[in-house]
Formats: sequence, C-alpha cells, structure tokens
Amino acid sequence: MPRSGQKQPAASKERLSLTKPEIRTRFDSKDEACVMHLVPPSSADRSPLMSWRNLPSPVHDARDYHTLLESEYEHTGGEHGELPRQDSGAHRRKARTINYLTLGFIAYFAVAAGPFGVEDAVRAAGPYPVLLAVVFLPFTWGLPQALMTAELSTMIDENGGYILWVRRGLGEFAGWMNAFNSIASNVCDLPTYPVLFCSYVEAFLASGFGYVMTNAERWLVKGTALLIVFTANAVGMRAVALASVAMSLFVLAPFVLEPLSVEAFNVATWGQVAPKIDWSLFLSTILWNYQGWDSLGCVAGEVKDGGRTYPIAIVIAMVLITINYAFPVAAGIMVEPDFAVWKEGMLETVAMRLGHWLGVWVGAAAVIATLGEFNVVMACSSRALWATADYRMMPRVLATEWDRYGTPIAAVIFQTCTTAVLMSFSFEFLVVLDTFFNNTSLLLEFFAFLRLKYIEKDTERPFEVPFGNIGAWAITLPKILVLSGVLLAQSTNVWLFCGSFNVIVALLYLVWKRYQPPARSGAATTSYGTSKLA
Repeated sequence: MPRSGQKQPAASKERLSLTKPEIRTRFDSKDEACVMHLVPPSSADRSPLMSWRNLPSPVHDARDYHTLLESEYEHTGGEHGELPRQDSGAHRRKARTINYLTLGFIAYFAVAAGPFGVEDAVRAAGPYPVLLAVVFLPFTWGLPQALMTAELSTMIDENGGYILWVRRGLGEFAGWMNAFNSIASNVCDLPTYPVLFCSYVEAFLASGFGYVMTNAERWLVKGTALLIVFTANAVGMRAVALASVAMSLFVLAPFVLEPLSVEAFNVATWGQVAPKIDWSLFLSTILWNYQGWDSLGCVAGEVKDGGRTYPIAIVIAMVLITINYAFPVAAGIMVEPDFAVWKEGMLETVAMRLGHWLGVWVGAAAVIATLGEFNVVMACSSRALWATADYRMMPRVLATEWDRYGTPIAAVIFQTCTTAVLMSFSFEFLVVLDTFFNNTSLLLEFFAFLRLKYIEKDTERPFEVPFGNIGAWAITLPKILVLSGVLLAQSTNVWLFCGSFNVIVALLYLVWKRYQPPARSGAATTSYGTSKLA
C-alpha cells in the first residue's frame, strides 16, 4: 500500500478494490496532499464493510499515517484479504428499529420508571425543595449526562455504549477496567428488580384485596418477572421498545389524573420547607432518580438516524420525567400536607383517598413500572456484556447472537441466570455494591468523553455538545466532583471489597494480555456474527 501523499496508478487502485474492503477517506483541511484520515461510519452514512472500533486514536504525525492505514481494521473477509461474504452488510449491521418516540420512552424507564421513591425526599426536605428540584434537576443534573450520551452514541453508533467509549477514549487497560466494573454493576443491579417487583405485588394484593403471599408465591412472582423480561429481550429490541411505550403510558396516566381529582386546590402547601433539611437523604434520593442516561448508548446500533433521534428522544424523556415527579408531589401534598408522615407507599395512600379506583391503578402502576425498568436495564446491560465478549475480554460464547431476531441471546441468558441466583441476596448489600461499581464506570466514561474531544476533534459527530470543549468541561466537571465525593464517602468495608475486586481485575488484565493472539495486519481481532444461532 502506498504511503499517504503518494499517488496510486489507476490499475493499482483497481487491484486494491478487489482484494481489500473499501476505505473511505478524507483529506486534512490544512494540507490536502499530506495525510488521509480513516472516517468512521456515521448514522447518516455507514459502510458495512469496515469498522473503526479496533483502530488506534488518530495519529498526530504525518509519518505515522502509513502505519495507521496498514494497521488492523475490522472487516468480514478472511485472513488473507479475500472478498467479504455477500451478506456482510446484514451480518454486521443490526436492524435499526428504534425511533425518537420509542427511544424517549426507553430513556424514561432507564432513568425514572415512575415516581416511586420520591416520598423519602419529600419527608427529608419538604415539598418546596422537592418541586424546585424536579423542575430544574432534569436540566442541570440529568441533561449533561444525556448530552454526553447523545454525542458519543452518534459518534460511535454501535451496540455496546460505554464499553466502546472508554476503550476508544482511554485505551485498552481503562476499557478492561470499565468493562468489568460495568458488568459487576449490572450483575448487582438486575437482581434488585425482581425483589422490588415482588414487594410491589405483595403490597398491591395486601392493600387492595387483603391477601398475604406465602414464600413460595413470592418466588413464583419473582420467577415470573424474570421469565417475562427474558422473553421480551430474547425476541428483540422492538419488543422491548413497544413494551416501554405501553408501560410508560400506563404508569404516568394515574398521576396525570390525580390533580384533576383533587377537590380543593391549596397551592400554599407547596411552599413548605422542613425546619431542618436532611440533606444527605434528600440529595441522594433526588440525584439517584436522574441517573441512567448512559444506558441509551448500549442500543446505539439499533437507533435510526442517531444524530436526529437522540436529541428529540432526550427532550421527550425530559418532559416525561418532569411530569413523572412534579404531578404526584404537587397533588399529593395538597391531599396530605403533613410531609413529615410521607414515606414509601404514600403515593398509593394519597391516590386511595382520591378514589379507590385511582389507588388500585397507582398500585398496579408501581408493579408495571418496576417490570418496565427491569426490561430496559436487561436490554442495555446484555448489549454491554455482548460488546465485552466481542472484544474478547469475556468468553466469546457470550457474543453469540440469535440470527432470527438479532439479539445477544447468550448475554441475555447469562444475565438471567446471574439474576436468578442473586435475587435472594440482601437488597441493601446489592445496592451499595452497584453504586460503587456504577460510579467508577461513570467516572471513566466522563474522562473518555473529555479525552475524545481532544484526540479525535476532527471525527464526525452527527450530534455534538454545544460550545465545543468548554461545553464538554462545563457539563462533566460538576458530575466528576460529585461522583468522586460519593465514592470517597463509601464505608471501609465497601472500599475493601470493591478495591480488592478491581485489583484482581487489573491482574487478570495482565494474564489476558499475555495470552492474546498476536495482531495480524489486514485481519480483524474481533469477529461479528461468528457465533450465531440459526
């Protein structure tokens, strides 16, 4: 292959096109005769024959461009540069079935999934601080993470999300650490949803019908939730997306109707503030309710026209999330103005006072909301696990896909099995571990986002955070500081457990690196669709 800047004869070009996948190029704007850049496929213009995922970051020295063009890049041909199979485009690309509406509802479930849990914040601070928070926090706390997710998901529009971002931005070792912290977070997070689902079903049956469940029935309810979510994820993202839309409407509807059912509006109750605000409980509860935006990057490979879809979906989700918290708190405090008695389950109690039918609906909404969130988290986390296996950081069998539906079936089965085993563990223990591992991954994501703004400033981004690098720092620095503070505030036991886990993961990286097969020029180090089910 000739060096950049040297002119190829036409015949040579013709021979090259018969033996290698086509490489789209563009010239540096400063000197068109100097260097060529590999252009990653974007949402608007994708090449099914190659991927940038294993390429190093763009080099900054002209003499390195020959090495870059000769470096390993992914394609679906064989080891010696033969032509790719005819079905390579379909083989590589996922069906893009997610539009801005379905992505907006998926985001709603990934971030909020109902207002349940906000009662503790009302008790800790009073309704006025909570109402201010639910109006402004979506834009001051949630939006920065959403914008980062939108930019990275359209720049790297493949399934896998944060697994790809950190590896691309910070390198192989950071990508390895991020992958295993993310997997650990998901493994700890998923079992909490069947437990919550069962507790809401139990509360619904007890309050609405006076029925008390047995231990066997509790296990049956948890198993049923797990089976429903497994089935939806096995048959594809379209099923998950449509279920999210239907469930979101069912969950939000009773809280939209609540203000209409209040007989006497007394907006003065909204202005109450606790004499002594419990800042720890208030902030931890409120801030936690706006996490989860980065999960949307895990399904980027199945989103239509990401540059347009992600911004619109974020706006839809922001509106839904604001309604989700503002309406039930504003209506509920007029029905029960003594915020000191607010605790978990108060939203259902308030609804019961407004009408038995409304109370039953809110109780059912709590059940459906938990199931919907479980469904979305399973979809996103299984694609992150698939990407980890696709990079050979986990056994390749976990990258197995079901050809009929295009789903990461092996990853879904693995997540289902670990959830079945761990859902009997202590809920509080799982949540604490999940928080530590998740915050560690988030920090790596933000650092990767910032570094990519500098090392790949010329890479195409169909959507970009406004104001360039200044905007990037403005939206990430506050979250980095808060996440660092949360990590430092963890107990010694948590640090010992999670720190030991990360030391072991780092040592395993050295072993993994030692036994990796040597890279071959012109051959992919990862393979797409080599383990598909017919």
